[in-house]
Amino acid sequence: MTVIGDPPAGGFEQYTGEVYGWAYRLLGRHHDALDVVQDVFLRWDAQCARQAPKQPRGWLRRVTLNRAIDLRRQRRRIAEPQGSACAESELAETPGPQDVGMRIDRETLRDDITTALDRLSDVQRGVIVAKVYDDMTFAQVAEELGLAVSTVKTHYLRAVRTVRDRLQRRWAEEESS
Repeated sequence: MTVIGDPPAGGFEQYTGEVYGWAYRLLGRHHDALDVVQDVFLRWDAQCARQAPKQPRGWLRRVTLNRAIDLRRQRRRIAEPQGSACAESELAETPGPQDVGMRIDRETLRDDITTALDRLSDVQRGVIVAKVYDDMTFAQVAEELGLAVSTVKTHYLRAVRTVRDRLQRRWAEEESS
């Protein structure tokens, strides 16, 4: 069935792996990443029914990151009232103390990175994810976002500085406690 406003360039089939990868890296859970993929492509269909994005990959990255951050916030709010009971049940499933520590550190770091990314502008977030997660060049990012290379570099440097400062403060607090 062909519908007016079908996604350009294959949409779901072409980008699903990348969307899942972006979501999984931020969320760390398969089912959460799948939820984000589903939501992103529902939004994609709605957007394409109005007007196809000029830069599909950039649009998908931005929406995926925003949706993953929203879901992470939502999950954190739900988990907070339960307190340590949830954490204890998760820890009981893990075999050794070293594994528990590594798992907690990974989850904490993932939360901290998500929080730091959340504080960036959409453009900065898109640039840093394209550079770090997708290993794109500044020229590729500039083309995808429709910006000058020098502007992309500026956004990247500001984003790195913001994330670095946030993580340094957070982990310095962690070490001093």
